[in-house]
Amino acid sequence: MTMVVDTSGLHSMMIRFCQCAGALSPDMQLFETGLFPASFTSPKTAFTFAVLDDFLLDNLECGTSAMNYYSKLRRITSSVFPHLVPDWYRELMRVGRQWRQVKQLKWHGFGHEKRKPKAGELALFCPACPQPGVNLSMSDRNGSDPAWLYSRSLVMDGNFKAEHLHPTNPTDEVALTDSLGFMVSDTRYKMHLSQAQDIVQRSDCNNHRAVNQANASRHRLEATGIGGCACARHGCFVPHSMVDFQKGERQMNMDYALCQALGYNTDSIDRALTFYDINCQYNKHLSKRIEDSPYLDLPWGMEIIPGIGLWHVHGHQDKCYVRCRQNRQRNHGDPVGALNIISPSARGMSTPHRKECLDFQMNDCNFMKMICISKFLCRKFKEAVQGVQDSRHAFDRLSETAEDDTLVKWEAEATAAEDDRLHNPSSMDIYEVQLTKAPTRKQQELHLLNRQAQWPAGEIHRGAATWLACGMTLEEVQVALLINVNKLGKRTTDNQKLAIARRRDRLQGQLDEFVRVAPTFLGNEFNSCNHLDSMTVMLDATELDSVGSSSEAPDRSDDEDQRDISVEFNPETVVIPLLSNISIERCTEWGVSDLVLQEISLREGQANDALHAVRVNLADKAVLFRTTVQSAKSQAQLTRAWARVHSVDRVLNLNTQIYAKCRKQLINLGADDLLMKYWLLEKADLKATTVVADPNARGQRNSTLAWFWSIDVEGDSTSNDWMNEFYHVHWLRTLALRNRWEEELLLVGREMTWTVAFFMHKSQQWVRQMQEADAKDIIGHRCYAARQAQMYLRLSQHAEDSFERTKGVAEVAE
Repeated sequence: MTMVVDTSGLHSMMIRFCQCAGALSPDMQLFETGLFPASFTSPKTAFTFAVLDDFLLDNLECGTSAMNYYSKLRRITSSVFPHLVPDWYRELMRVGRQWRQVKQLKWHGFGHEKRKPKAGELALFCPACPQPGVNLSMSDRNGSDPAWLYSRSLVMDGNFKAEHLHPTNPTDEVALTDSLGFMVSDTRYKMHLSQAQDIVQRSDCNNHRAVNQANASRHRLEATGIGGCACARHGCFVPHSMVDFQKGERQMNMDYALCQALGYNTDSIDRALTFYDINCQYNKHLSKRIEDSPYLDLPWGMEIIPGIGLWHVHGHQDKCYVRCRQNRQRNHGDPVGALNIISPSARGMSTPHRKECLDFQMNDCNFMKMICISKFLCRKFKEAVQGVQDSRHAFDRLSETAEDDTLVKWEAEATAAEDDRLHNPSSMDIYEVQLTKAPTRKQQELHLLNRQAQWPAGEIHRGAATWLACGMTLEEVQVALLINVNKLGKRTTDNQKLAIARRRDRLQGQLDEFVRVAPTFLGNEFNSCNHLDSMTVMLDATELDSVGSSSEAPDRSDDEDQRDISVEFNPETVVIPLLSNISIERCTEWGVSDLVLQEISLREGQANDALHAVRVNLADKAVLFRTTVQSAKSQAQLTRAWARVHSVDRVLNLNTQIYAKCRKQLINLGADDLLMKYWLLEKADLKATTVVADPNARGQRNSTLAWFWSIDVEGDSTSNDWMNEFYHVHWLRTLALRNRWEEELLLVGREMTWTVAFFMHKSQQWVRQMQEADAKDIIGHRCYAARQAQMYLRLSQHAEDSFERTKGVAEVAE
């Protein structure tokens, strides 16, 4: 009797094998009937191809483990006595691995040839990225094309959920596809790690998790996560560039991943753009680390440019002029996050099995992005056409208000800054307001930390400045969350409820950690104090309406109390244990008076930050009125213009509320001297009037700006200096935005060409395989190759037709 496992359950069947002379072996006879034997010598169990395909699809889409899938099969077989169904779980897990390997070999053409695949050859890559010899011939490139057009753009990231436990029997492990997919070769990678120097650096980027995790060892884990590279434009994983972390996201791990990614299909490409959320830290000594390691190789002449903000990218972005455009496919904005679905079930697998599952998942992600790339690029092309039109219009309107000599000077500044930005990043400071500003909160915190070394021990609570700054940040998060909660109407959707619930959960965790550390600075008296428990948050709905833009005020109706967003906890109303929420007398009693002075200093910086944001957003709103709203020539342009104004209004309202909360806390701290400088904001002060947009306009001779416009300006400068500098910066940014959209339009057009060429290249590859199989009279191979060739040909034709229609519609719109 032979046990046959199918999607309909387990079946015990009598199978008689052919015993004729010249008959195939029993295992091959099972293969010919669509059954995969669990063993090859004397098969007693077999799995149908259908059940193996179903298992792999469930594993891809739902993250179903082999144990859960087999448990489902047992229940299908017998819903009443599933525990009596034979346990072939281990056989399913073993055969599933073999089936996965066979499918990959078949998909990538290795069933048609005898040679063994090389590193990364069992993996798909992005059809829209330039790949010399695949979708691009560097000898045919247009001489007038800019150099950046033929660059490999990569986003680097890590995933700390893809953990892996130490294997129980490492000597029994067998790798089926080591280094052939996306995970790197285990042997060479470990040799690199054994020789690379682990340099622990102090983070300069706000204690980013990637840097902190690099110093966090977890002895029970073989891998604390994975990291690697994906194409920055479309989120496709780069073959043979994913690595395991042993002690967090260390530079030695990402160095190896980057070098492997830059060596994949980059012949004649001499420039790479890298996006990494800790580029500021990572690129400091990158060249030296590559030179010092014999296992890190870059393509000859390859220039790595970190954090350049030319295009719209996917993944964690550099903050300068880069926008994220989400695709329909899952986790397109965070490619490595797509592996979260498989990570839990892969955590306890053997090391090779886990890598094979991750490879299969990444290959499927790339495949799904490949078949949807046409729709994605068409949408990006439409966005680019619209972006070029809008940015050109805005730029032309701004240029009309400036003199020709001024425009020539500003354009020269922009050109000089772009030419020098790689060697002198500070040259990009021209895109920020350059007037001397009052000290920010970060500057105040830095000043306090630097002074700690000069104070005798015992007279200052060391580290308190950073702790207080974190509390003030949480306070700002509370303000933002409470604003959003109060804006919700009575017909709240499930998505809105879920978004609020997630933000509350995240905030609650941060508050718990802050309160846990509080006794370190406030003393043991804090644990026995019930003073904060009886208080409510000092920013309620009444305060939210008291100041700010009327356009952003929440719509409060008689039915407001019917908002259905009730939860068991409201962390936005929790009082944070800052000194401003504790009486001055109690602070003196606890011996923490020095903390009061530190919080006052930080509050001054917070007030300066908020007022600076209010000024910039008021000026931005005024300019938007002049350059977009008043000049709109169609209803569509007017709608987009008002959307931009409302977006500015939201930021303006948030910073207004933060300032109001900060000023109230200064009152609680008894900072009377500062209150003489920081006045109460009135609604009349926050209107984007003509005097803000154009101080020299007719009828504005006797009009003046509000008090906060001159609070930052040194000496005898007038408040008009703010607007002159703002127009200067606004013009430069609008010029940069126009240039970036024009580059985006050019690049998307080339990506369309590369995509069609990629599909044609794949189709021609399979045509050659079909011809070879035909010559050898191998019918099955010929039919499969013909099917694959036709699939890629249809993808090519569909892409070309879609692109032509999209470009035609864009031309008509212009």
